[in-house]
Amino acid sequence: MRSIVSVSDKDGLVEFFGGIMPRISELYASSGTQKFLLGSGIPAKNVSELTGCESLLHGRVKTLHPAVFAGILSPRDKVSNAQMQEFRFKEFDLVVSNLYPFDQFAHGDDVGEMVENIDIGGVSLIRAAAKNFKFVTVLVDRRDYPSVMKEISDSGNASEETRKRLAVKAFSTTARYDALITESLNRVLIGKHVPAVPDLSGAVELRYGENPDQFAIMVPDGSAKGIPGAFKMSGKELSYNNIVDADAAMETVLEFANPATVIVKHGTPCGASEASTLKDSYLHALAGDTESAYGSVIAMNRNVDDETAEELLDLFIEVLVAPGYDESSFNTLRKKKKNLRILKARMEPDTSMRIRSISHGILSQSPTSSAFTNLAHAAGPDATETQMRNMLFAWKVVSHCRSNAIVLANGTSTVGIGAGQTSRVEALRIAARKAESRVKGSAMASDGYLPFSDSVTIAAESGISAIIQPGGSIRDPEVIAKANDLSIPMYFTGKRVFLH
Repeated sequence: MRSIVSVSDKDGLVEFFGGIMPRISELYASSGTQKFLLGSGIPAKNVSELTGCESLLHGRVKTLHPAVFAGILSPRDKVSNAQMQEFRFKEFDLVVSNLYPFDQFAHGDDVGEMVENIDIGGVSLIRAAAKNFKFVTVLVDRRDYPSVMKEISDSGNASEETRKRLAVKAFSTTARYDALITESLNRVLIGKHVPAVPDLSGAVELRYGENPDQFAIMVPDGSAKGIPGAFKMSGKELSYNNIVDADAAMETVLEFANPATVIVKHGTPCGASEASTLKDSYLHALAGDTESAYGSVIAMNRNVDDETAEELLDLFIEVLVAPGYDESSFNTLRKKKKNLRILKARMEPDTSMRIRSISHGILSQSPTSSAFTNLAHAAGPDATETQMRNMLFAWKVVSHCRSNAIVLANGTSTVGIGAGQTSRVEALRIAARKAESRVKGSAMASDGYLPFSDSVTIAAESGISAIIQPGGSIRDPEVIAKANDLSIPMYFTGKRVFLH
């Protein structure tokens, strides 16, 4: 077996080649990789021995030569064999290559750094080897080293099925690499924002989609963050809907710095609370809508402790997401709620573009954010400190609810949520009805402007003490006048936070 290797990430390389060297007849490497291998006791020849040419243009040209690519691409038929002999080219059976770390510079503004980290030779090596998977094994991911090393050690080559799988992974890797370059250069050179294509080689097939007759997959972005990168510690297999709800719950709970719990049902929060302890945040979030919380997905932003775990035992929960679990609390949940899907997730904000499919195309946009530039006092008396706290908490939650949405909050807990309605005033009626007596003194947040003054009237009649909304309606003067008449503090964020 003859191999060529050119890698940027050298982790695991020595162990891999150390394990298969008895099967390797010749090993060629680009200059940097050769130096690394020789320093580790792995005999490797320089690619220049094949090409007759040292690396050029500050290393921009190393492997781009017919002696390299003919050896990788040869279909090994009679005509090709004769040409290979005529030019004294050697055939390659194994290509190991990974790419310059463009992703480390993709989100900055240094065009020079970006350009120098656009890999040309590596991409060409990978694509050539993947194209000729019938004869060539291509390795682009060090996580595949152990299994491929075993196959080659045992039988002298990777199996046909392995070569096919690795070829698809290779094409997916270069596709994502090119998409990331396109995204970054579009941003810094053209001023446009386009999403990067995910690495489809990491796709995970799900049991089914939103309904049992729908096929579904999940494609992690490779960061090991969020729900796609979460570790399922216990419980049943995750469904499509579980994943959607868990993501919504996690993104909402990331709004809060203190211990917080968010309860989600059908893609929208139905209860949320921030408190001094995780247990209290859970109990207050649950109290916001105990009926909807049945069969919900819950996200917490602290490690789940024993006291919180004991409280969770009384509710039927589909999924629980947290950054970690105390050993005893995990054992309690695992033993007493065997079907509960317990996820340990790296909870970090994700500012990447969001993609949504439509018939014959896709839509993409930057993620919504509760952050606003200026909070304008639009009507009524100045809000008290308590009213302001309640409004700002409600605003954070409403920015993650499906529109039309109204959130009522008292303290740092929701007391009523009306979401996913075709009428904003109906969303308010639902929120007030769910809050029951707790509506008195609560603050109201609306994810879109109030188009008519009727919402202000209903708010006052219900006992709501303050309103926060985007503003921007052509009827703002009418709405402001009503709030002034009813002496309700009303503030404009100047920003709409619809979620459809």
